[in-house]
Amino acid sequence: MTTGKGSVALVRPEVRRRSQVLGTQVISQANAARLGVVSEVWADLEAKQVLVLGVLEKAFAGSPRLLDLRQVTALGQDAILIPSDEVFDDLDLQGLSRVVGSEVVTEEGIRLGKVKDFEFNSVSGLITGLILSNLGLTFLPGFILSTYLLPADEIVSVGGDRLIVADGAETRLAQLTKGILETLGLGKPSWLPETGFAPALPRAVDDYSAVEENYEEEYDEEGEQEDDHPEEEPELQGEAGSPRQPEPVPAPEQPEWEQEYVQAEAPPSEPAPESAPLDIDPWEKNTGEPT
Repeated sequence: MTTGKGSVALVRPEVRRRSQVLGTQVISQANAARLGVVSEVWADLEAKQVLVLGVLEKAFAGSPRLLDLRQVTALGQDAILIPSDEVFDDLDLQGLSRVVGSEVVTEEGIRLGKVKDFEFNSVSGLITGLILSNLGLTFLPGFILSTYLLPADEIVSVGGDRLIVADGAETRLAQLTKGILETLGLGKPSWLPETGFAPALPRAVDDYSAVEENYEEEYDEEGEQEDDHPEEEPELQGEAGSPRQPEPVPAPEQPEWEQEYVQAEAPPSEPAPESAPLDIDPWEKNTGEPT
């Protein structure tokens, strides 16, 4: 890469992420002075290209100075080299976007999430892919909320903070990380098919007459089955309302040997004495003399 000063970049082109560039030190090649750290990245979404870097002299202090990406001599992992501090300029940021936080929707209206990060070529600045998550929050790590990579070629149009991508782009997403929320079933993307078991729900019936006929047939069948086995009614003995008398219990029979023993041992019965006539005086019978 040839800069405005005529210097040649010695670092080969590579893909970098926005999150990797933020916080990188900016160093002057003229005197090796530390000029600040990268605090922001602006891109032209229509052109799908990173154009401007914001550099703060002190972290979290003051307003950033703007640096055209074409003025960068080398964009390494640990430092960004520029010719000198004279390359900073007042650049117009109109039409540029931070990209992060933009909502991504397909042409069919399927929401894919929000941009959490993006990848771009460190030399040309061309955006190669968008990293999406459900919320697009940069401070949430990937092991909490799942992330997906969407090729930048899928972008069809840009409107405000919303990106429209081609139909079927959800099938071409590459999952980078699987968050614990997705594992628990709380942060599952809306475009993924449901895998859980859904209980069968009763279907609404429009023809109520058919339902009534079926009910009557089932009722008749149940009635016929009950008539096949009628219950036996107990017979009533005696007149209605009269209490039922208990049946006498037969006495136990005596053994034959006891009966014979009783007959043998029983003494003979004596004849009963004759009774005297009422008209005879007993004193006359004893004396034999008439009175």
